[in-house]
Amino acid sequence: MERALKETPKKRRFRSLDITRGLIVLLSVFLFHIPAGGYEYLRHARWYDITIMDYILPGFITVFGVGMAFAYHRGVNWSKLIKRTIRLIIYGLIFNMIVDWKVDLSTIRITGVLQLYGVLGLLAVIISTLVKSWRLLIPVVAFILLIHGYILFSFSQSCTGGLLQPDCNPSGIIDVAVFGAEHLYHQGTMGYDPEGFMTVIGALSNVLLGMIAGRILLEKRDKGAWKELILFGAAVLLLSYAASNFLPFNKKIWTPSFAMLTAGTVITVFAFIHLVFDQLKKTNKGILTWYIEAFGRNSFLIYFGKFIVYSFLARIMIDAGGKEVSFSAWLLSKMDQVTQYPQLAYAGVMLLAWSAVAIILHLKKWYVKA
Repeated sequence: MERALKETPKKRRFRSLDITRGLIVLLSVFLFHIPAGGYEYLRHARWYDITIMDYILPGFITVFGVGMAFAYHRGVNWSKLIKRTIRLIIYGLIFNMIVDWKVDLSTIRITGVLQLYGVLGLLAVIISTLVKSWRLLIPVVAFILLIHGYILFSFSQSCTGGLLQPDCNPSGIIDVAVFGAEHLYHQGTMGYDPEGFMTVIGALSNVLLGMIAGRILLEKRDKGAWKELILFGAAVLLLSYAASNFLPFNKKIWTPSFAMLTAGTVITVFAFIHLVFDQLKKTNKGILTWYIEAFGRNSFLIYFGKFIVYSFLARIMIDAGGKEVSFSAWLLSKMDQVTQYPQLAYAGVMLLAWSAVAIILHLKKWYVKA
């Protein structure tokens, strides 16, 4: 990522974008740091169904699409965009090595969230450049969802119970063929990759739906677009439940119903936040909203930085009564001594630490961008 730069004065920002993004990142920091053991409803769903944790990445991607609509509405610097894409892919490979704590090119994971962002950003800009009207983008997204859904549904007919399974889905065939089994998400035991080729197709819908929301807002920025955004988000939500009758909500393989549910939810929430903070201009100087914005303005740094810090804390060993334990295990044991809810307390401490980072950077107006 680029080094932190001091922000120069710009035209009025949509505070709603920073606040929505900040809420997602703040929530991701807390949920991510809850140690294993209990609180299953706060973790990713094992396969089908959806939990609050499952909204984080697609929500971030949807808001990413909204931001891209703002960033590229006056044109695209293709050289800069391509360099950015390559940079994100390289950063993603380095990120994977840090998180896995090893440098082994024969088993390095090629896929990942940063790589996903880079590819999605490039594809979304190409499509939105060819299709400039947000009204025409809607049938394009519908076509992508239908094609993706058709591939998944057709494949599911050969699976147990007519439903896709961890060991029976297109990712286990396509991603293995494209990247090689040793270069995929190992926790999926190479049966699927949550950031693989098939996920790119599903997640592209989230980006484009976010771009549509952003373009609606830009088109109607003078009169306000909250009603249109709520109607759009609600329509996407309704379609998601209809689609779930054929392919249930599933983050691991990013089913169309999952893409629409998460995008529709985030767009609806964004619409209400836009109404309150951009149109009604309520609580412009509130401490809480300023705090949330601090997370939103440095969302990439905090969202990805928490993985790296987690990896370090899990591998830094300290002496605890003659026994070597990781720093994270030591901290959790200390929480266990002072509260009945050590896991939530541990996550709270980590949130406080990241809050300090976000606040200091926001006060100095230093923002790290991809």
